[in-house]
Amino acid sequence: MWAALALRVVRVKNRLGVLGLMSAEHDLDPSAVAYDRDLVPWLFEQWAEPMVDLVAPVPSSHIVDVACGSGLIVRHLAGRLGSAGRVHGVDIDAAMLAYAANSVDDGRVSWHESDATHLPFEANSMDRVSCHQGLQFFPDRSAALAEVRRVLEPGGRLAVATWGRLDDNPWPAALSMAVGRVLGDDAAAGMAVVCDLGEPAELAELLREAGFEKVRVDELARTVTHRNVRAAVAGQLAALPSGSALDELAGEQRSELVELMCELLADHTDATGRLNTTSTCNLALGVEPMAVRNG
Repeated sequence: MWAALALRVVRVKNRLGVLGLMSAEHDLDPSAVAYDRDLVPWLFEQWAEPMVDLVAPVPSSHIVDVACGSGLIVRHLAGRLGSAGRVHGVDIDAAMLAYAANSVDDGRVSWHESDATHLPFEANSMDRVSCHQGLQFFPDRSAALAEVRRVLEPGGRLAVATWGRLDDNPWPAALSMAVGRVLGDDAAAGMAVVCDLGEPAELAELLREAGFEKVRVDELARTVTHRNVRAAVAGQLAALPSGSALDELAGEQRSELVELMCELLADHTDATGRLNTTSTCNLALGVEPMAVRNG
């Protein structure tokens, strides 16, 4: 999940079990709370059901959601499962996992702190894997996809969502440009990575090179709205993790960033301040071959 993932720092953390992740809401990381409260509803929520449709779970599916973030896709997947189904949320960020675990009370759901190249599951143990707005952030995408193939059973499905091209997504484009003006080119590039797999052909080739079959990528566009552009920007900043470059901005720089984003989004904002803009997303499918693998 995008800008927060792009900047979220790796902290020294205890390795938490499922019970350890359960927290009272007041103990949760404020940026994780803000992420799910201020970004998910208007920017991510409408993509959840199309993503779950692509996963195509059956009632007994065993599913891994890689880079599960605050648990959006896990929550939707669980709604499609029967009593024998299971969904496992995996993320490298313990703060996000703690929030996600706090948001779900379901014995069919479990949470695991792990990176995408070392999934804590047996080989051929899952029939579905999903990765919603995570693959573009992985340092070694090929290794992550190889690990997905390891845990998938023959014929299992991988569903991936990535944002489309930066030029087709005014919100992250404005964020990247505004950050660049305030903090420089390197920070701007860190923001733009959210659309790093924006070309459908590039995403399809990545899956084919990893060995998936029946690969297809659908490029979709939707209108996203927020009641007030300034509130949307404030929510974006609140969702950034402690210790990130933007989180540590001085008050004057933070105000400058807000003004720049509002200016850059002026063509997508009406007279009342309501934001109406376009969001594009690539939804990709790959199928694990049926042939028996060696090793």
